[in-house]
Amino acid sequence: MEIKDFSNDFLDDIMSIEEKSFKKPWTKEMFLSSVSNANTRFKIAFENGKPAGFCIYWTLCGETEILNIAVDPQFRRRSIAAGMLKYMEDDVKNENSRVVFLEVRQSNNAAVNLYFKFGFEKTGVRKKYYAGEDAIVLRKII
Repeated sequence: MEIKDFSNDFLDDIMSIEEKSFKKPWTKEMFLSSVSNANTRFKIAFENGKPAGFCIYWTLCGETEILNIAVDPQFRRRSIAAGMLKYMEDDVKNENSRVVFLEVRQSNNAAVNLYFKFGFEKTGVRKKYYAGEDAIVLRKII
């Protein structure tokens, strides 16, 4: 696996991964807006030269929030998400971030289990955060 910065050349691939991964996917405009924010990091994971996943995060005031992370279904169960999380942690430590947090759909058991394995802890619940479904707030001190 290789991780590179986002490029517009791969926006269609990112959109495809997003649409396969989420009930309410981000729009192209949302992705492009995130890229325009100087605090945002947008990374793409490649497997054999093909976009396999992506991770978008930002760091503000010593805390990092994972905004969006997904892996194409055909590349799942190959440690790509774990590799992106490890990359993100190493990256944000360089910015003196010591905390990472995110919200995850309560029913997304695969993601919740991955985050728990990766050392995240549940710190709260956001009621009806995902159009009627609760989100679990997860946090990790790095």
